[in-house]
Parts: sequence; structure tokens; C-alpha cells
Amino acid sequence: MMLKEKCSMTDKEWEERQKTRQQEMEAVSKALAILSGDDAHDLFTRTFNPALLQKSTAANVAQRDKASKLLSAVAAKYHNPRLATLAYQVRLDAFTRVKKAIDDMIAQLLQEKADEIKHKDFCTEEFNQNQLQTEK
Repeated sequence: MMLKEKCSMTDKEWEERQKTRQQEMEAVSKALAILSGDDAHDLFTRTFNPALLQKSTAANVAQRDKASKLLSAVAAKYHNPRLATLAYQVRLDAFTRVKKAIDDMIAQLLQEKADEIKHKDFCTEEFNQNQLQTEK
């Protein structure tokens, strides 16, 4: 009896964790979409205060912006969508760390999901074995 109750509670907890993990993954995906969007880039560009940056970082931003403008100009001149995409990526490179952190969070959530599935499978198997032994 106690094993049935324990497995029942474990199943309920597992279902709750699965729902929570799914919601977390959806929220992280939405956050990534928002941070990668043009509106976010425009907002960050408008609210950018170079006085708060270190000089080396400001120099990197200036070089990145210059490279992005150059690539955009060449892409427009030669009608090359690959260069336009590269220019866009260079412009958004400032978000690389944020994207990496979000990707790491997603990977961690997926690992937790796999661990929980493994634990649930173990519990189910133990429950079935115990039930078979009890019936004998």
C-alpha cells in the first residue's frame, strides 16, 4: 500500500514538473524571440548610453556598427541576401551572451526533463515488480 501511494505521489509530482518545465521552455523561447526581434534592437539602440560602457567595449560596438553598415551597403549594392543576413548578425552580436545563457537554460531544462523521465520509469518498473511479487 505504501509503495502505491508513494508512486502515485511521484507520478503527480512528475506531471507537475513536466508542466512547469514546458512552461519554462515556452517562456524562455518567447524571451529569446523578443530579444532577437527588431523592436528590441531598436529599443536597445535608442536607450544605449555609451558613457556607461568601458572604452574597449565602446570601441568594439563602434567597430561592429561600422562593419554592419559596410556589409549592409555592399549587400544593397549587389542585392545579396546572404550579406544582408551577415550584416544583421553582426549588428545583433551584442546579444550573443544573452542567447547563449538562454540556450544553456533550455539545455538544462531538457536534461532535467530527461532525468525526471528516467526516474519516473524507474518508479513505474519498481512498482510493477513489487506488484508482481505481492501477487505471487
